[in-house]
Amino acid sequence: MRQKPKILIVGSGIVGASIALSCINLGAEVVVLEQDKLGGAASSKSFGWINASFAESPAYFELRNAAVEAFRNLKSEIDLNDSVRWQGTLWWEDSGAELNKQFNDLVGRGYAAKLLNNSEIKSLEPYLKDAPEEAILTHLEGAAEADRVALAMLRKLSDKGGKVISGCSVTGLKFKKGHVSSVHTNVGEISCDMVAIATGTAAQNGLDGFDWKLPMNNKKGLIVQTCPIPDIINHVLMTNDVHFKQNVDGTLTAGEIFSGNLDKGVVALDLASDVLLRIAKKLHLTANLNPKNIQIGTRPVPIDGFPVVGNIMGETGVFVAVMHSGVTLAPLIGQLLASEMFQISESPLLKPFRPSRFVS
Repeated sequence: MRQKPKILIVGSGIVGASIALSCINLGAEVVVLEQDKLGGAASSKSFGWINASFAESPAYFELRNAAVEAFRNLKSEIDLNDSVRWQGTLWWEDSGAELNKQFNDLVGRGYAAKLLNNSEIKSLEPYLKDAPEEAILTHLEGAAEADRVALAMLRKLSDKGGKVISGCSVTGLKFKKGHVSSVHTNVGEISCDMVAIATGTAAQNGLDGFDWKLPMNNKKGLIVQTCPIPDIINHVLMTNDVHFKQNVDGTLTAGEIFSGNLDKGVVALDLASDVLLRIAKKLHLTANLNPKNIQIGTRPVPIDGFPVVGNIMGETGVFVAVMHSGVTLAPLIGQLLASEMFQISESPLLKPFRPSRFVS
């Protein structure tokens, strides 16, 4: 390996951009390769909730909880005032005993949460028409416009001497003595010392010359962004039938994930109209909700639902970072994976999420 390692990052979404920035901070020569939209295909279609609330296991909670703090610390390196709000979350997807159980679980894990009554909710969100009887407040959480965060990271990368190549599709890997030496792309062969694959849903497709594919259970999702309206929402609102937030620029963003395949005849505008109608029924609106941007995308979800992070198939110099909660996890994953790539340290936080769990 050359004195200053050359690292290729495949994918420019928020996860790939974070890995790239962390690697250049450690002294690497970094090149980001992106075949699609800079900032990432999945990142541009993300709801962008920064949280540890829905962690399905203790290990996943610990990872996400640490990630929320790492995201907060990004402000020391990047100006994110136009793309991140730390407004906290009000959550009432469930009610009664189930909501109380969820609250007790969060508190039992040491998470900053408070169970609010109806009057407390009304005081925090005065534009709600029918506030629930109870809701959970997780005040340390926030929300990001993920593609804008990724682009800010890529700009910082460029300022530090890194390179970004758009329209570059990686088709295969080349090895020398069992270690990656270059990647094959539509613009030619590019030499490297290490590769980090952060391609989201495309990780299931594999690459020529490398006998490894990530088993995925990707899910379709809808993101609706409205035209700007006056500020009326103070938190991320996770309600019983719709999730929505207000962004820094006054737009509202709502998200929905579909458990199965969408019918071929489904019209995105119809889905979006239904979502906006549900929001309108919940608020005392001061302006109409007009859709500005409607996107149906595919969310990257590894087959067991958990992140996949680390080196692949031994000391090949090939690493992977693919996960569903990429917005929350990206800054921390970037730091931890870069540290491993430089053989500085291996984090115990990542131990349950290694690619090796899929090798029989």
